Amino acid sequence: MSSSMSTKFQMPNRRDFLGHLSLGSIAAISHLASSGQAALPAVAPHYRSRARNVILLFMCGGASHLETFDYKPQLKKWAGKRADEIFSAEELRGFNPEKTVEGCKILPPVFDFKQHGQSGAWLSEIYPRLGEVVDEIAFLKAVHTDSAIHSVGETIWHTGHARPGFPSMGSWVTYGLGSESSDLPPYVVMKDGISTAGDVVFQQGMLPGQHQAAVARVESGKPPFPYLDLPSGVSAERQREHLAALNRLNRLHRDRHPTQPELTGRIEALEMAWKLQQSAEGSFDLSRESAGVHALYGENQFSKHCLTARRLVESGVRFVEIFDGAKGRKWDAHGNRGGLIENHRSNAGRTDQGITALILDLKARGMLEETLVVWATEFGRTPFEEANRETQLGRGHHHKGFTLWMAGGGVKGGTSLGATDDFGMHAVENPVHVHDVHATILHLLGLDHERLTLRHNSRDVRLTDVFGKVIHEVVA
Repeated sequence: MSSSMSTKFQMPNRRDFLGHLSLGSIAAISHLASSGQAALPAVAPHYRSRARNVILLFMCGGASHLETFDYKPQLKKWAGKRADEIFSAEELRGFNPEKTVEGCKILPPVFDFKQHGQSGAWLSEIYPRLGEVVDEIAFLKAVHTDSAIHSVGETIWHTGHARPGFPSMGSWVTYGLGSESSDLPPYVVMKDGISTAGDVVFQQGMLPGQHQAAVARVESGKPPFPYLDLPSGVSAERQREHLAALNRLNRLHRDRHPTQPELTGRIEALEMAWKLQQSAEGSFDLSRESAGVHALYGENQFSKHCLTARRLVESGVRFVEIFDGAKGRKWDAHGNRGGLIENHRSNAGRTDQGITALILDLKARGMLEETLVVWATEFGRTPFEEANRETQLGRGHHHKGFTLWMAGGGVKGGTSLGATDDFGMHAVENPVHVHDVHATILHLLGLDHERLTLRHNSRDVRLTDVFGKVIHEVVA
């Protein structure tokens, strides 16, 4: 450090200098780079990709396949029959809470369905707009997972593992492909609810710290990333001098201790924090969009997240997740939580316009071909109502057969793969596990899920664990 700089700041060492930084600056750096992580380079794609970016729309709480995309009119003839008279005790095990199975009766779909598009896909009446883009969508109607517990289901979907602590899918994608933007994080999450599993589902696990998600907010008049406000009484020029000095001290320390690669990650995070403060707000400034675009998307929070996701992908962000929990009013449609009808009509009503607009907008801009849009939830709902419901109809958790869908990004639109039985109970035709969905997402991005690994504790860790196969039937 030059003598003039030392005199100007009167900071004889790194420890003293850090004391002059705001709590917000330190928090931002800590958020963007966890300590103790080895700074490993991203690997090149394994083969030609069909998609460059991912927008994940995650419906927290377990959206009912029977009230959204998996039409089961046959349930009407079984309405009112006890589930334990139709299904064996073994078939009825594993639901959560299991007490909802005792004495419960078959419940037909509570909404009407109608066919849409050239594909003739059946959609629930609660999605009146989605029919406009249904021919862009590939439905997976026989998905299954390993748990009917929210936190476990969310963790499996996001990380491929039931135990917390493994890297999230977004982290794996950025680890494999890096970022197309030097000014924005490669992995951004926007959420309006709380994950049952906690923010661990957005973290990088044993991957380098720069692959952790940056959780952003979309609120007028507030910076997108918390803790990036200028400290009170500090000008932008003054902070730039502070950060430049800290960066110089960090680099000196790194040169003296080359066997501590985690410092490189912290330096990169510090540089990213500065870039975010200077340029990130532009990508989140929705006022730059036309009145027509705002009318297309709508003005609720979910719609704003969808529009922001398009802007982020346009700016080079590799992986964007919109985590929809509706500020605690999740898709968890039990009878004692407002009931199935109110819950799903409200949640679909909030999200239908934004999802449809996102696909239409991406297509109009020529971005849909290289942007993979994924609609997912941790599990579905049971074909029978809850025996312990209070005043409203509700369905329990169900992990043995449910629906997800994908659009754009090399997906064969206007298709539907797999089927559950007549009750929507079991995945019986072309069943796919969440691991297979993960393998397919990576494949569309040009990544081989068996080769995208990290050596940790003497084993190769990967998103799909030791499972997964690409679902080629939905790849264009």
